[in-house]
Amino acid sequence: MKRLILPLMALPLALAACSDPSPEPDASATPSMAPIVSESEAFAPPVAPGASGSAVALDDVSFPMAMRGRWGMNAADCDPARADNKGLMTVGADSVKFYESVGEIGVVAERTDTVVRAMFDYEGEGMEWKRDARYELVDGGKVLVLTEFGADAPQGPRRYSQCK
Repeated sequence: MKRLILPLMALPLALAACSDPSPEPDASATPSMAPIVSESEAFAPPVAPGASGSAVALDDVSFPMAMRGRWGMNAADCDPARADNKGLMTVGADSVKFYESVGEIGVVAERTDTVVRAMFDYEGEGMEWKRDARYELVDGGKVLVLTEFGADAPQGPRRYSQCK
């Protein structure tokens, strides 16, 4: 009887050693095309002064004056009479408002008179989240480009034109 018990006790260990601890990914899983950004990359030192505007202290947690105001993805977004202006973005001193969410500037990684990159604290529709985002003025300050980073971020930059 003792001879039979010892092999039976060893059987689960042998089976566990042969099992594959990391299953293959599901064929339906699709990789995210969003760039993978490490924390050290996300909060890299600011660019040299003059590279994309005048350098400003990183403890300044506000948007430059030139970025503040109403920005739309198309002309209809800038029409205050329309209720369907889902592409409207309103930039304030230290926050940005979208159709159904608001983001406040948190830790600043880069800050010039034309660029703000920071970790933003968002809330909207009963949810809260953080997102690494970069806002950059281009085309002589007529266009504000928003690029968000992270696995769950929208892919690619989004361009907003200043509302008149």
